[in-house]
Amino acid sequence: MGTSAVVSASFVQPGLRLAGTPVLTYHGLASQEIEAGRSRSRFWVSRAQFESQLQEICQAGLAVKLLRKLRPSDGTREEKVPAVVLTFDDGRVSDYEVAYPILARAQMRAEFFLNTANVGKPGFLSWEQIKEMQAAGMSFQSHGHEHVDLRCLSSVELRRQLHDSKRILEDHLQCSVHFLAVPYGCVNSKVLFEARAAGYRAVCTSRFWPARLDADSINRVPIYGHTTLPEFRTLLACSPLFYCKQAIRCALKYLPKRLLMRFCPERVEAWRMQHE
Repeated sequence: MGTSAVVSASFVQPGLRLAGTPVLTYHGLASQEIEAGRSRSRFWVSRAQFESQLQEICQAGLAVKLLRKLRPSDGTREEKVPAVVLTFDDGRVSDYEVAYPILARAQMRAEFFLNTANVGKPGFLSWEQIKEMQAAGMSFQSHGHEHVDLRCLSSVELRRQLHDSKRILEDHLQCSVHFLAVPYGCVNSKVLFEARAAGYRAVCTSRFWPARLDADSINRVPIYGHTTLPEFRTLLACSPLFYCKQAIRCALKYLPKRLLMRFCPERVEAWRMQHE
């Protein structure tokens, strides 16, 4: 992760705003009643919270964009306006049942990162749902074929995970897949290199910082059930103080998380529920 708490003047825009675009990550949406009973509730945002957050985005005057619109392959740029990107990981059925109707009513689009091995399984999106959402303007990208730490794989298995996911998505959806969101937000130079070789234009991580959309890796900010509206506003405003505090917090958790990923990968999900 290599997060630094030092904010260089070159990364701060006038008005004490960090340069870059907030790219937000959601893992699932639920009704308030369901959310309260889930063991993984900290990763789930309620329907009411999500609707309030979309209202905050509108009130802040931010355009909701897709990654490919902010980073077109031909090098062109759309009109430069303050923007935010909404992303969803894991391809859960709540993306279709809860997020999709809210986004459609708000006339907003989002990026959905799928583990292709899970499509059609109980609790996950089906291809029919995915195609319906795609026809309405939603974008689908890769979260790997399976939800595994890509850094720990052999080169052969890493290439399989990256190529299989991209091929399956492109075959089903008849469009190019340009972006990879690495499971657990874990990335290293080998993953970046193999992703580029597989044809991905950028890799999305979980580094808590506004994204530079011309970089090989795209920072993303997780949104939790405990994220308050004042915190959300500060996040959208790219406040240096807020991002530095959160970056330090993430850095302090990085070492134990990395040790678990290496030696006890089966305990990572339980650790994340308690600490993130």
